[in-house]
Amino acid sequence: REPGGVEGLFATHPWKPGQTLLRDRPLARLQAEAFDKEDPALLAKAHACLAEDGQLDVLLGSDAGMALWRGEPDDPRRDAFRRCVEDTWPEGSAEARARRAEAMCIFSFNSYMTQDGGRFHAVFPIISKANHRCDPNCWVVVPESEPGELVSARPVSEGEEVTVSYLCKADLLRPLSKRRALLWDGWEFNCCCSRCASELDDMRRFCCPLLGCPGTSAALREQLAGGLEASSCSSCGAVPAEAARQAWAERELEVEALVEGLPESLYCAWAPCEDFARDHPLHGVAGRWKNFIARRTQAEAHEADDEEERAALEEEGEVHRLALQRCLAEVLHEEFVEEELANPLSPPQPQPREDADPGAATQASEGRGMSSDGA
Repeated sequence: REPGGVEGLFATHPWKPGQTLLRDRPLARLQAEAFDKEDPALLAKAHACLAEDGQLDVLLGSDAGMALWRGEPDDPRRDAFRRCVEDTWPEGSAEARARRAEAMCIFSFNSYMTQDGGRFHAVFPIISKANHRCDPNCWVVVPESEPGELVSARPVSEGEEVTVSYLCKADLLRPLSKRRALLWDGWEFNCCCSRCASELDDMRRFCCPLLGCPGTSAALREQLAGGLEASSCSSCGAVPAEAARQAWAERELEVEALVEGLPESLYCAWAPCEDFARDHPLHGVAGRWKNFIARRTQAEAHEADDEEERAALEEEGEVHRLALQRCLAEVLHEEFVEEELANPLSPPQPQPREDADPGAATQASEGRGMSSDGA
Protein backbone atom coordinates (compact mmCIF):
# COMPACT_ATOMS: atom_id res chain seq x y z
CA ARG A 1 0.00 0.00 0.00
CA GLU A 2 1.29 3.47 -0.96
CA PRO A 3 1.45 6.07 1.85
CA GLY A 4 -1.52 7.85 0.25
CA GLY A 5 -3.64 4.71 0.50
CA VAL A 6 -3.38 3.37 -3.06
CA GLU A 7 -3.16 -0.41 -3.19
CA GLY A 8 -1.39 -2.28 -5.97
CA LEU A 9 2.14 -3.20 -7.07
CA PHE A 10 5.09 -0.83 -6.65
CA ALA A 11 8.64 -1.03 -8.03
CA THR A 12 11.37 -1.44 -5.44
CA HIS A 13 14.04 -0.13 -7.83
CA PRO A 14 14.26 1.46 -11.32
CA TRP A 15 13.60 -0.50 -14.51
CA LYS A 16 14.45 0.17 -18.14
CA PRO A 17 12.03 -0.50 -21.02
CA GLY A 18 11.80 -4.18 -21.95
CA GLN A 19 13.03 -5.57 -18.63
CA THR A 20 11.22 -8.31 -16.74
CA LEU A 21 10.09 -7.05 -13.33
CA LEU A 22 8.93 -10.45 -12.11
CA ARG A 23 7.87 -13.93 -13.09
CA ASP A 24 4.74 -15.36 -11.55
CA ARG A 25 3.40 -18.92 -11.73
CA PRO A 26 -0.41 -19.10 -12.09
CA LEU A 27 -2.59 -20.24 -9.24
CA ALA A 28 -5.00 -21.84 -11.70
CA ARG A 29 -5.69 -22.14 -15.43
CA LEU A 30 -9.06 -22.61 -17.10
CA GLN A 31 -9.95 -23.66 -20.65
CA ALA A 32 -10.74 -20.48 -22.59
CA GLU A 33 -13.34 -22.07 -24.88
CA ALA A 34 -16.10 -21.54 -22.32
CA PHE A 35 -15.41 -17.79 -22.21
CA ASP A 36 -15.06 -17.49 -25.97
CA LYS A 37 -18.40 -19.19 -26.71
CA GLU A 38 -20.19 -17.82 -23.62
CA ASP A 39 -21.64 -21.29 -23.08
CA PRO A 40 -22.79 -22.03 -19.49
CA ALA A 41 -22.41 -25.79 -20.00
CA LEU A 42 -18.83 -25.42 -21.23
CA LEU A 43 -18.06 -23.05 -18.36
CA ALA A 44 -19.42 -25.54 -15.84
CA LYS A 45 -17.42 -28.35 -17.45
CA ALA A 46 -14.23 -26.30 -17.33
CA HIS A 47 -14.73 -25.55 -13.64
CA ALA A 48 -15.46 -29.23 -12.96
CA CYS A 49 -12.04 -30.04 -14.46
CA LEU A 50 -10.55 -27.28 -12.31
CA ALA A 51 -11.93 -29.01 -9.22
CA GLU A 52 -10.92 -32.51 -10.31
CA ASP A 53 -7.24 -31.64 -10.81
CA GLY A 54 -6.95 -29.77 -7.51
CA GLN A 55 -6.62 -26.25 -8.89
CA LEU A 56 -9.88 -25.14 -7.26
CA ASP A 57 -8.46 -25.98 -3.82
CA VAL A 58 -5.30 -24.00 -4.61
CA LEU A 59 -7.31 -21.01 -5.83
CA LEU A 60 -9.72 -20.90 -2.89
CA GLY A 61 -7.44 -22.37 -0.24
CA SER A 62 -4.52 -19.96 -0.53
CA ASP A 63 -4.16 -16.48 0.92
CA ALA A 64 -3.15 -15.18 -2.52
CA GLY A 65 -6.27 -16.58 -4.16
CA MET A 66 -8.65 -15.39 -1.47
CA ALA A 67 -7.16 -11.88 -1.61
CA LEU A 68 -8.13 -11.44 -5.27
CA TRP A 69 -11.02 -9.15 -6.15
CA ARG A 70 -14.25 -10.93 -7.01
CA GLY A 71 -16.75 -8.08 -7.26
CA GLU A 72 -19.12 -6.40 -4.83
CA PRO A 73 -21.40 -8.64 -2.71
CA ASP A 74 -24.43 -7.58 -4.76
CA ASP A 75 -22.69 -7.93 -8.13
CA PRO A 76 -25.20 -9.35 -10.68
CA ARG A 77 -22.64 -11.71 -12.12
CA ARG A 78 -22.42 -13.50 -8.75
CA ASP A 79 -26.06 -14.49 -9.14
CA ALA A 80 -25.47 -15.44 -12.76
CA PHE A 81 -22.58 -17.75 -11.84
CA ARG A 82 -24.55 -19.23 -8.96
CA ARG A 83 -27.47 -20.02 -11.30
CA CYS A 84 -25.04 -21.45 -13.86
CA VAL A 85 -23.64 -23.90 -11.29
CA GLU A 86 -27.08 -24.84 -9.94
CA ASP A 87 -28.46 -25.47 -13.44
CA THR A 88 -25.49 -27.50 -14.68
CA TRP A 89 -24.52 -29.33 -11.46
CA PRO A 90 -27.71 -29.92 -9.46
CA GLU A 91 -26.24 -33.00 -7.79
CA GLY A 92 -23.46 -31.01 -6.13
CA SER A 93 -23.68 -30.00 -2.49
CA ALA A 94 -24.56 -26.42 -1.62
CA GLU A 95 -21.04 -25.81 -0.32
CA ALA A 96 -19.37 -27.28 -3.42
CA ARG A 97 -21.62 -25.26 -5.75
CA ALA A 98 -20.83 -22.09 -3.80
CA ARG A 99 -17.10 -22.74 -4.17
CA ARG A 100 -17.37 -23.17 -7.93
CA ALA A 101 -19.43 -19.98 -8.27
CA GLU A 102 -16.78 -18.16 -6.22
CA ALA A 103 -14.04 -19.45 -8.53
CA MET A 104 -16.02 -18.22 -11.53
CA CYS A 105 -16.08 -14.73 -10.01
CA ILE A 106 -12.32 -14.81 -9.43
CA PHE A 107 -11.63 -15.83 -13.04
CA SER A 108 -14.10 -13.27 -14.34
CA PHE A 109 -12.24 -10.36 -12.72
CA ASN A 110 -8.64 -11.58 -12.55
CA SER A 111 -7.70 -13.86 -15.43
CA TYR A 112 -5.39 -13.30 -18.40
CA MET A 113 -5.68 -15.19 -21.68
CA THR A 114 -2.56 -17.08 -22.71
CA GLN A 115 -0.87 -15.65 -25.79
CA ASP A 116 0.22 -18.84 -27.55
CA GLY A 117 -3.11 -19.61 -29.18
CA GLY A 118 -5.29 -18.26 -26.38
CA ARG A 119 -6.33 -21.70 -25.08
CA PHE A 120 -6.37 -20.84 -21.38
CA HIS A 121 -7.28 -18.15 -18.87
CA ALA A 122 -4.75 -17.90 -16.04
CA VAL A 123 -5.02 -16.31 -12.59
CA PHE A 124 -1.79 -15.18 -10.90
CA PRO A 125 -1.04 -14.50 -7.22
CA ILE A 126 0.90 -11.27 -7.91
CA ILE A 127 0.34 -10.18 -11.52
CA SER A 128 -3.44 -10.31 -11.05
CA LYS A 129 -3.07 -7.67 -8.31
CA ALA A 130 -1.78 -4.99 -10.70
CA ASN A 131 -4.06 -1.99 -11.25
CA HIS A 132 -5.19 -0.68 -14.61
CA ARG A 133 -4.22 2.43 -16.53
CA CYS A 134 -5.02 3.32 -20.13
CA ASP A 135 -1.34 4.29 -20.50
CA PRO A 136 0.31 1.47 -18.51
CA ASN A 137 4.02 1.32 -17.75
CA CYS A 138 4.10 -2.49 -18.04
CA TRP A 139 2.66 -5.29 -20.16
CA VAL A 140 1.78 -8.80 -19.10
CA VAL A 141 3.26 -11.74 -21.00
CA VAL A 142 1.29 -14.98 -20.53
CA PRO A 143 2.88 -18.03 -22.19
CA GLU A 144 0.79 -21.18 -22.25
CA SER A 145 3.11 -23.35 -20.16
CA GLU A 146 5.60 -20.94 -18.57
CA PRO A 147 5.26 -18.42 -15.71
CA GLY A 148 3.61 -15.12 -16.50
CA GLU A 149 5.83 -12.04 -16.69
CA LEU A 150 5.52 -8.33 -16.02
CA VAL A 151 7.60 -6.48 -18.64
CA SER A 152 8.28 -2.75 -18.49
CA ALA A 153 6.97 -0.78 -21.48
CA ARG A 154 8.92 2.36 -20.56
CA PRO A 155 11.20 3.48 -17.71
CA VAL A 156 9.75 2.72 -14.27
CA SER A 157 11.08 4.67 -11.29
CA GLU A 158 11.71 3.30 -7.82
CA GLY A 159 8.49 3.59 -5.80
CA GLU A 160 6.33 4.09 -8.91
CA GLU A 161 3.16 2.05 -9.17
CA VAL A 162 3.42 -0.81 -11.63
CA THR A 163 0.35 -0.63 -13.85
CA VAL A 164 -1.00 -2.75 -16.69
CA SER A 165 -3.89 -2.48 -19.11
CA TYR A 166 -6.97 -4.61 -18.58
CA LEU A 167 -7.73 -3.91 -22.25
CA CYS A 168 -5.79 -5.16 -25.24
CA LYS A 169 -3.81 -2.58 -27.18
CA ALA A 170 -6.42 -2.43 -29.94
CA ASP A 171 -9.04 -1.40 -27.37
CA LEU A 172 -6.66 1.21 -25.92
CA LEU A 173 -6.99 2.91 -29.32
CA ARG A 174 -10.71 3.42 -28.76
CA PRO A 175 -12.18 6.78 -27.68
CA LEU A 176 -12.66 7.54 -24.00
CA SER A 177 -16.36 6.67 -23.95
CA LYS A 178 -15.74 3.25 -25.52
CA ARG A 179 -12.85 2.41 -23.18
CA ARG A 180 -14.93 3.33 -20.15
CA ALA A 181 -17.82 1.20 -21.37
CA LEU A 182 -15.53 -1.82 -21.84
CA LEU A 183 -13.95 -1.37 -18.40
CA TRP A 184 -17.29 -0.99 -16.68
CA ASP A 185 -18.74 -4.03 -18.44
CA GLY A 186 -15.73 -6.21 -17.64
CA TRP A 187 -14.47 -4.90 -14.29
CA GLU A 188 -17.13 -2.49 -13.01
CA PHE A 189 -15.09 0.65 -12.43
CA ASN A 190 -14.60 4.04 -14.06
CA CYS A 191 -10.98 4.64 -15.00
CA CYS A 192 -9.55 7.92 -13.71
CA CYS A 193 -6.04 7.67 -15.19
CA SER A 194 -4.43 10.71 -16.80
CA ARG A 195 -5.77 9.78 -20.25
CA CYS A 196 -9.32 9.40 -19.02
CA ALA A 197 -9.18 12.54 -16.86
CA SER A 198 -7.81 14.75 -19.64
CA GLU A 199 -9.96 17.44 -21.24
CA LEU A 200 -8.84 16.02 -24.60
CA ASP A 201 -9.71 12.64 -26.11
CA ASP A 202 -6.27 11.61 -27.38
CA MET A 203 -7.74 8.87 -29.58
CA ARG A 204 -9.71 11.37 -31.65
CA ARG A 205 -6.69 13.20 -33.01
CA PHE A 206 -6.86 15.04 -36.34
CA CYS A 207 -3.98 16.41 -38.38
CA CYS A 208 -3.78 20.18 -38.80
CA PRO A 209 -5.33 21.26 -42.13
CA LEU A 210 -2.59 23.86 -42.71
CA LEU A 211 -0.19 22.60 -45.39
CA GLY A 212 3.10 21.41 -43.95
CA CYS A 213 2.09 21.72 -40.28
CA PRO A 214 2.98 18.55 -38.32
CA GLY A 215 0.59 19.27 -35.44
CA THR A 216 -2.73 17.73 -34.46
CA SER A 217 -5.99 18.84 -32.87
CA ALA A 218 -7.72 16.53 -30.41
CA ALA A 219 -11.45 16.32 -29.83
CA LEU A 220 -12.56 17.85 -26.55
CA ARG A 221 -13.80 15.42 -23.95
CA GLU A 222 -16.99 17.42 -23.44
CA GLN A 223 -18.74 17.86 -26.76
CA LEU A 224 -21.38 20.51 -27.40
CA ALA A 225 -24.49 19.61 -29.35
CA GLY A 226 -24.32 20.28 -33.05
CA GLY A 227 -20.74 19.46 -34.01
CA LEU A 228 -17.19 18.37 -33.19
CA GLU A 229 -15.30 20.55 -30.72
CA ALA A 230 -11.50 20.31 -30.92
CA SER A 231 -8.39 21.86 -29.41
CA SER A 232 -6.08 24.27 -31.19
CA CYS A 233 -3.22 22.74 -33.20
CA SER A 234 -0.43 21.31 -31.02
CA SER A 235 2.19 22.83 -33.33
CA CYS A 236 1.01 26.06 -34.95
CA GLY A 237 -1.73 26.91 -32.44
CA ALA A 238 -4.35 27.51 -35.11
CA VAL A 239 -7.97 26.87 -34.14
CA PRO A 240 -9.57 24.48 -36.65
CA ALA A 241 -12.36 26.13 -38.64
CA GLU A 242 -15.92 24.89 -38.32
CA ALA A 243 -15.88 23.54 -41.87
CA ALA A 244 -12.77 21.47 -41.14
CA ARG A 245 -14.25 20.11 -37.91
CA GLN A 246 -17.48 19.17 -39.65
CA ALA A 247 -15.56 17.33 -42.39
CA TRP A 248 -13.50 15.51 -39.73
CA ALA A 249 -16.64 14.46 -37.87
CA GLU A 250 -18.34 13.12 -40.99
CA ARG A 251 -15.32 11.08 -42.09
CA GLU A 252 -14.70 9.83 -38.55
CA LEU A 253 -18.27 8.58 -38.28
CA GLU A 254 -18.06 6.79 -41.63
CA VAL A 255 -14.70 5.13 -40.94
CA GLU A 256 -15.64 4.13 -37.37
CA ALA A 257 -18.69 2.30 -38.70
CA LEU A 258 -16.61 0.54 -41.36
CA VAL A 259 -13.93 -0.58 -38.88
CA GLU A 260 -16.58 -1.81 -36.44
CA GLY A 261 -18.06 -3.85 -39.31
CA LEU A 262 -14.83 -5.70 -40.16
CA PRO A 263 -14.23 -8.21 -41.63
CA GLU A 264 -17.59 -8.13 -43.44
CA SER A 265 -17.08 -4.48 -44.47
CA LEU A 266 -13.53 -4.98 -45.75
CA TYR A 267 -14.02 -4.38 -49.46
CA CYS A 268 -16.05 -1.20 -49.09
CA ALA A 269 -13.84 -0.11 -46.16
CA TRP A 270 -10.46 -0.26 -47.86
CA ALA A 271 -10.38 3.06 -49.75
CA PRO A 272 -12.04 5.33 -47.14
CA CYS A 273 -10.11 3.75 -44.24
CA GLU A 274 -6.75 3.98 -46.02
CA ASP A 275 -7.47 7.60 -46.96
CA PHE A 276 -8.43 8.43 -43.38
CA ALA A 277 -5.33 6.68 -41.99
CA ARG A 278 -3.15 8.65 -44.41
CA ASP A 279 -4.74 11.99 -43.45
CA HIS A 280 -5.03 11.30 -39.68
CA PRO A 281 -2.45 8.59 -38.83
CA LEU A 282 -2.58 9.23 -35.05
CA HIS A 283 -6.36 8.83 -34.78
CA GLY A 284 -7.39 5.70 -32.86
CA VAL A 285 -9.66 4.36 -35.58
CA ALA A 286 -6.75 4.63 -38.05
CA GLY A 287 -4.66 2.54 -35.66
CA ARG A 288 -7.39 -0.06 -35.30
CA TRP A 289 -7.72 -0.25 -39.09
CA LYS A 290 -3.96 -0.75 -39.44
CA ASN A 291 -4.07 -3.43 -36.75
CA PHE A 292 -6.72 -5.38 -38.67
CA ILE A 293 -4.93 -5.05 -42.02
CA ALA A 294 -1.54 -5.94 -40.52
CA ARG A 295 -2.94 -9.14 -39.03
CA ARG A 296 -4.87 -10.04 -42.18
CA THR A 297 -1.88 -9.46 -44.45
CA GLN A 298 0.32 -11.50 -42.14
CA ALA A 299 -2.15 -14.40 -42.35
CA GLU A 300 -2.28 -14.11 -46.15
CA ALA A 301 1.53 -14.20 -46.30
CA HIS A 302 1.56 -17.50 -44.40
CA GLU A 303 -0.87 -18.96 -46.94
CA ALA A 304 0.86 -17.57 -50.05
CA ASP A 305 1.46 -20.01 -52.92
CA ASP A 306 4.96 -18.84 -53.83
CA GLU A 307 7.89 -16.92 -52.35
CA GLU A 308 7.38 -13.84 -54.52
CA GLU A 309 3.79 -13.44 -53.35
CA ARG A 310 4.79 -14.12 -49.75
CA ALA A 311 7.56 -11.51 -49.87
CA ALA A 312 5.21 -8.91 -51.33
CA LEU A 313 2.59 -9.55 -48.65
CA GLU A 314 5.17 -9.45 -45.88
CA GLU A 315 6.46 -6.11 -47.17
CA GLU A 316 2.92 -4.72 -47.32
CA GLY A 317 2.17 -6.04 -43.85
CA GLU A 318 5.29 -4.35 -42.47
CA VAL A 319 4.05 -0.99 -43.73
CA HIS A 320 0.76 -1.45 -41.89
CA ARG A 321 2.50 -2.70 -38.73
CA LEU A 322 4.77 0.31 -38.58
CA ALA A 323 1.81 2.66 -39.02
CA LEU A 324 0.06 0.90 -36.13
CA GLN A 325 3.18 1.09 -33.97
CA ARG A 326 3.54 4.83 -34.57
CA CYS A 327 -0.03 5.36 -33.43
CA LEU A 328 0.45 3.20 -30.33
CA ALA A 329 3.78 4.81 -29.44
CA GLU A 330 2.25 8.28 -29.55
CA VAL A 331 -0.59 7.56 -27.16
CA LEU A 332 1.16 5.05 -24.87
CA HIS A 333 4.40 7.08 -24.65
CA GLU A 334 6.50 4.14 -25.72
CA GLU A 335 9.71 4.41 -27.71
CA PHE A 336 9.03 3.80 -31.40
CA VAL A 337 11.60 1.61 -33.14
CA GLU A 338 11.29 0.90 -36.85
CA GLU A 339 11.93 -2.82 -36.81
CA GLU A 340 9.94 -5.83 -37.91
CA LEU A 341 7.24 -6.77 -35.42
CA ALA A 342 6.37 -10.47 -35.21
CA ASN A 343 3.05 -9.53 -33.62
CA PRO A 344 1.83 -5.93 -33.79
CA LEU A 345 0.03 -6.21 -30.48
CA SER A 346 2.70 -8.11 -28.55
CA PRO A 347 4.46 -6.50 -25.60
CA PRO A 348 8.20 -5.85 -25.87
CA GLN A 349 10.37 -8.92 -25.62
CA PRO A 350 11.50 -9.29 -22.01
CA GLN A 351 15.09 -8.49 -21.13
CA PRO A 352 15.60 -9.95 -17.64
CA ARG A 353 17.89 -8.39 -15.11
CA GLU A 354 20.24 -10.63 -13.22
CA ASP A 355 18.45 -9.73 -9.99
CA ALA A 356 14.90 -10.09 -11.35
CA ASP A 357 12.75 -12.00 -8.86
CA PRO A 358 9.23 -12.03 -7.43
CA GLY A 359 10.30 -9.39 -4.91
CA ALA A 360 10.88 -6.79 -7.60
CA ALA A 361 7.38 -5.39 -7.19
CA THR A 362 5.44 -5.25 -3.95
CA GLN A 363 2.07 -6.97 -3.74
CA ALA A 364 -0.86 -5.37 -1.92
CA SER A 365 -4.46 -6.49 -1.68
CA GLU A 366 -7.56 -5.43 -3.61
CA GLY A 367 -5.94 -5.09 -7.04
CA ARG A 368 -7.84 -6.50 -10.01
CA GLY A 369 -6.67 -8.68 -12.85
CA MET A 370 -8.01 -8.95 -16.37
CA SER A 371 -8.63 -11.09 -19.39
CA SER A 372 -6.63 -9.76 -22.30
CA ASP A 373 -5.80 -10.84 -25.82
CA GLY A 374 -2.36 -9.50 -26.32
CA ALA A 375 -1.74 -6.77 -23.82
